[in-house]
Amino acid sequence: MAKTKAKEEKDLDEEKPDNSGAEAGGGAEGEENPEGAGHGSKLSKKKKIIIAAVVAVVLVGGGVGGFLMFSSGNGHEKQKEEVELDEHGNPVNKAVYYTMPQFLVNLNSAGKSQVFLKTTVVLEVSKATDVPYIESNLPRLVDGINTYLRELRSSDLAGSAGIQRLREEILLRVNKAITPVQVNDVLFKEIIVQ
Repeated sequence: MAKTKAKEEKDLDEEKPDNSGAEAGGGAEGEENPEGAGHGSKLSKKKKIIIAAVVAVVLVGGGVGGFLMFSSGNGHEKQKEEVELDEHGNPVNKAVYYTMPQFLVNLNSAGKSQVFLKTTVVLEVSKATDVPYIESNLPRLVDGINTYLRELRSSDLAGSAGIQRLREEILLRVNKAITPVQVNDVLFKEIIVQ
């Protein structure tokens, strides 16, 4: 009985093609796979799913990256279009100017002679929306500037260096008084010392 069983197995082995090298878990030649011949196809399905997932992630990532790159590029183009140029191709300054009331103060003097300063100050801001805030705080601004100007002596205003110091001091005091709004520069329409 043992011989007939061995002969039947030998006959079956001769009829089957040798797949032992093609199978993923293939053992020695002539061994039968107890799980059946479908085991190799399961691995290839898993590989196909993994490859498809990787390809999908790469495509989605590339699509999102491309979208972000092109959408941010359009934003830069819009910003470039908003800059106005004059006839020579130079950018046009869109600053807003606010002219304060005229100041006429008596300067600090040591003798009996009186020295007066008459000036008109113009404030430069970035946006037109800052002007109402300046107007609502105008009494505070005028008071701060008047107080500072009354402490000056005529020698403090001598030359361009004196005017530059005056500009910087007024700018500092104005920005301190209207903190959320930022004044970019202080300009003088007139400065008369008599």
